[in-house]
Amino acid sequence: MTTLTVISPVETPHLLLREIAPGDNDQFAAYMLQPRYQRYVNMRLKDMVEVDDFVARSLARQGDDRRRIFHLAAEERLSGDVVGDGFLLLQPDGAVEMGWGIHPAMWSMGLGTEIGRALLGLGFERLGARTMWCKVMVDNIASLKLARRIGLRFERAHNHYPLTGGGFGTVEIFRLNAADYFELPY
Repeated sequence: MTTLTVISPVETPHLLLREIAPGDNDQFAAYMLQPRYQRYVNMRLKDMVEVDDFVARSLARQGDDRRRIFHLAAEERLSGDVVGDGFLLLQPDGAVEMGWGIHPAMWSMGLGTEIGRALLGLGFERLGARTMWCKVMVDNIASLKLARRIGLRFERAHNHYPLTGGGFGTVEIFRLNAADYFELPY
């Protein structure tokens, strides 16, 4: 699997997926600290200090050729505002875990689908992933549909998945291998 030290920006119809940049902190906080957003994510940031730390960690990883985590900002092309994010987590076996998030004010606009498709392209086409997968909390109906919409296939449910804060929840695991990805219609 190829490892890139920097991911070049990817344009979708409405978004620019790019590396996190200095100054993204306030725009991330605008949605990542909202309870509506946090109910569907495992990494729950508590306050602005944690958002600042998250951005600082992401910036520190950039340019490191041993990097295994790519966290991207999803910037709305029209306004230039950060309205979502995505991540790619490279694993030693050639698998890449992916995930996405969208500002709750932007839900149901197709932006999650744009992020998901862009992440698949980055993982398979630029990083050389053999397989890509995601986990979705079972009560996140929109992301369950999104996973299927972008071509991921249900693999299994995990009924006692550890969540941040010491709790447990049920998640569904979705996966797509490279051969099937390259057969997907555009």
